[in-house]
Amino acid sequence: MIFSKEKWNNGKEISAFVPSSASLSFQKMESSLSGAQQMYLQPLVENTLMKKIEGIYANQETADEHSRYLLSLAQRAVANLAFWHDFDALNLRISDQGFQRQGSGDWQGAYKYQEDRMRENFKSRGFNALDALLDFVEDNIGEYPEYKDTKCWTDRSQAIVKSPKEVDRSVCIYGSHIVFMRLQAEFRTVEEYHLKPLLGDDLYRDLRKWLSGSEEFPEDAGCTLDTFRLVCADYVVRMAVVRLMKQTGSLTDRGLYFMQMSAGSYDNKNVSPASDRQIGDRVGMYEIDATRSAASLQTFIKNFMGKYVGDETTSYNVRDNTGHNAFFAL
Repeated sequence: MIFSKEKWNNGKEISAFVPSSASLSFQKMESSLSGAQQMYLQPLVENTLMKKIEGIYANQETADEHSRYLLSLAQRAVANLAFWHDFDALNLRISDQGFQRQGSGDWQGAYKYQEDRMRENFKSRGFNALDALLDFVEDNIGEYPEYKDTKCWTDRSQAIVKSPKEVDRSVCIYGSHIVFMRLQAEFRTVEEYHLKPLLGDDLYRDLRKWLSGSEEFPEDAGCTLDTFRLVCADYVVRMAVVRLMKQTGSLTDRGLYFMQMSAGSYDNKNVSPASDRQIGDRVGMYEIDATRSAASLQTFIKNFMGKYVGDETTSYNVRDNTGHNAFFAL
């Protein structure tokens, strides 16, 4: 494990990642930390890289800067996810007398809104740390070749939309891994039923082969594979957002809310659930963006990938108005 009783130092080891007091014991946190590491970190990096991270933890004094940074990301993720996953259990004492809420004469339990905010913060910081860890390992893959043997590497390297940072290029999600996971369920549907008709069967099949590495991207294509992928990713993201908004009314798991200034309320701000009309307006805006992105994608295909698709692409008519023979009038 990447936390230990020997290095706990009255809670200082974990307080670097989660503000906590010196009275927080390793015994109290041991099962939560171990569970978070096994449930969330280890399935991503798998056994070989996990052992390497644990080896860095055991020999921090001799580890280089990159290794220490990787360890800090792993510890940040595990610490925050441990508090999030076992939030209720850590607030209780389990004894032969049952479940008891802890308290003292000096400290009282947190208010409900404080607990809700803490849960959400633990969750966001934990999953975002996992994503930062994966980005760091991929950026320095030469130092961590063990990662190439993981399913996570295979999935991300062959994906059209690889990370929350790429979603942020098209729709602002503030780098949230939580929102990214909600969108991932829609990516495959959009790729198969929306992107494929735009590219045509042959080009879509070739794109999959190029991403998997089974075939080399042609040198005479006029663009790089990553440029082509990112243009496709822009459309996939925007269309996935439309689908998710229509199904749930929100990109997040907390619903769509609007904030307005209101005297007398907490922080002088009032946050209320969006109305059906507000949700409809937001969905309509995303649909317009998706349509424009589709047209932009087809223009890109025509300019750079036309020789690979011929006249197979459909759905959107990209007008050639080079001679300025057509115009719009109101």
